[in-house]
Amino acid sequence: MSTQRKAVHGRWVLTMDPARRILENGWVLIEGERIQAVEGAGFAPPEDMEIIDATSSAILPGLINGHTHLYGTFGRNLSFDQNFTDWLATQKAYIGAYGEEDFAACVELGMIENICAGNTTIIDNMGLPAATENRLYEAALATAAKYDVGYILARGFTNQKTSPDYIESLDQIESRMRILARDYHGGPGGRLGLMLSPMVPWGLSMEGYAMIRRLADELCMGIHMHTAETAGYAQVIEQTFGHPSNIRVYREGGCLGKDVQLLGCIWVDETELDWIAETGTWVIVDPTSTLGLGKGLPPLDQCLDRGIPLTLATNGMASNGGQDMFEVMKNAIGLAKIAGGGETQMTPLKALELTTIESARAFGLDGQVGSIEPGKRADIIAVDLANPFVAPALNVPSAIVFSCKNRDVRHVLVNGKILVRDGQFLPADLAAITAGAEARARAVAERAAILDRTTRAAGVQG
Repeated sequence: MSTQRKAVHGRWVLTMDPARRILENGWVLIEGERIQAVEGAGFAPPEDMEIIDATSSAILPGLINGHTHLYGTFGRNLSFDQNFTDWLATQKAYIGAYGEEDFAACVELGMIENICAGNTTIIDNMGLPAATENRLYEAALATAAKYDVGYILARGFTNQKTSPDYIESLDQIESRMRILARDYHGGPGGRLGLMLSPMVPWGLSMEGYAMIRRLADELCMGIHMHTAETAGYAQVIEQTFGHPSNIRVYREGGCLGKDVQLLGCIWVDETELDWIAETGTWVIVDPTSTLGLGKGLPPLDQCLDRGIPLTLATNGMASNGGQDMFEVMKNAIGLAKIAGGGETQMTPLKALELTTIESARAFGLDGQVGSIEPGKRADIIAVDLANPFVAPALNVPSAIVFSCKNRDVRHVLVNGKILVRDGQFLPADLAAITAGAEARARAVAERAAILDRTTRAAGVQG
């Protein structure tokens, strides 16, 4: 039997195609890395196809996690009792104590968590000490290539107003981005990509914004930026640029547009939202992380009212606790309802769009992933609806968004390869990877004296 030809049989197939078809008792046929066909009830697959039985499940396109920080995996539960400033200091101190092998183990564990959660495309934002140059970024890209997952590295940088060990000159930023672009952007097989990412809006000079616009145009890269996540951003922006507006900085630096994604945008005004809308700039909403850090209410309906394109994300483990995009969809709708006094345009189907086809559009991947259509990459997941936590699934989109969690992901195919089958991660010994990561994480915490600090803050006594 050829493992290149597969037929996945689901109780439901949510295609997320232009008609948003939902097929009952549907089939997804796979030839190698690509989807060959989508069939409805009554189809009989050829005998030479490997059958993947998902008849208790809904079949979805692989989910797209629009923003995370995989290097924060080890610090996922260190500082939720802290305010944003102290949280950031704890996480930076912890990451600063990594050795290169610690970093690699941390990123691998986070990547595996995403895969097992059904996230087959990951946008990973990393800003690392300048002395590491490109070494750790290359290690992260190599890990993604190992698992064949869709992976876009938003390579972070600053040239001012941040910790001295993180600052790079504009020449260094440009040179290092060009090297990464030459070696990784678009390969292998189009699964890897790069974006330019000022780590904080005040951390790049206006000359730097002009530079990244030039590089984005020349290298065909997107621009990915944290934006107005807390009320405190405005004060630092004003100290740096003489006015409080995140969006004005980007506008004057030429860094708004259809190739730009802004994470957060919680503390923006009507004029700034209009500027975002006029330029077709994307807004990324990370509702679970927003709840965890108490950042405020995301402007979901304000964006939808203006036609601002949206996508959803977990953000990093250290501000989320996990990488569960089902939880993200549910929380996005809940926060929008709170902001709208019980009313919102955010429906379960809209939330699914924002984690699949709309997110693919945000990152220029909609010709490859984001829907179940012939010719696209066979990135698909099966989500169990026939268990006590979900059944009865009388409304399938609502069941997926409001009842399902990452625990319900039964099968994950990436590029036509089965990475998760019946809930088991196949490419590696997950128990050994987890145990090794746990030991490394504790050793890092001891070097950084993080555990002593956080257990005292939580009132834990030995």
